[in-house]
Amino acid sequence: MATLKRTMDQAMDQEEGYGGGGEGCPMATQDITLNLKNRGKAIDAANYGPENPALPNKQYWMEMAKEWDVDPEDAKMSRCGNCAAFNQEESMLECIAEGIGEEGDPWAMIEAGDLGYCEIFDFKCASARTCAAWVAKEEGEDEEPESLLTIKIGVKK
Repeated sequence: MATLKRTMDQAMDQEEGYGGGGEGCPMATQDITLNLKNRGKAIDAANYGPENPALPNKQYWMEMAKEWDVDPEDAKMSRCGNCAAFNQEESMLECIAEGIGEEGDPWAMIEAGDLGYCEIFDFKCASARTCAAWVAKEEGEDEEPESLLTIKIGVKK
């Protein structure tokens, strides 16, 4: 029943991309199909990955190093978890948990993947991954940049 209500809320939502579950939750946190579609866009447009961050993924990190004009070890330091567009605010994690639902332990899933929300591509993402749109946080910066239009992609240190 909760799934049907969530689907109906999404269908009736007037503000594209938001609503459905909790007040102000991005739609992709509530709709797995939309989340996967947006993640696919991040894979295609910005090389989101690696597929399994627990593996060495040598080829992937060589590609990212070339993209950013750094060595692979430096590229490995730029992860979703330290990207300025990675949202792990409590309210966002609540949205993610609500969207996962009661079929498992949503908080265990969030913790296992160290999940957050990508504000650039609008999908749930894991902190251990990265993409070519990675945005450096300024020292002491706790929130996202004023405008994502000012993001510089692939900038050298």
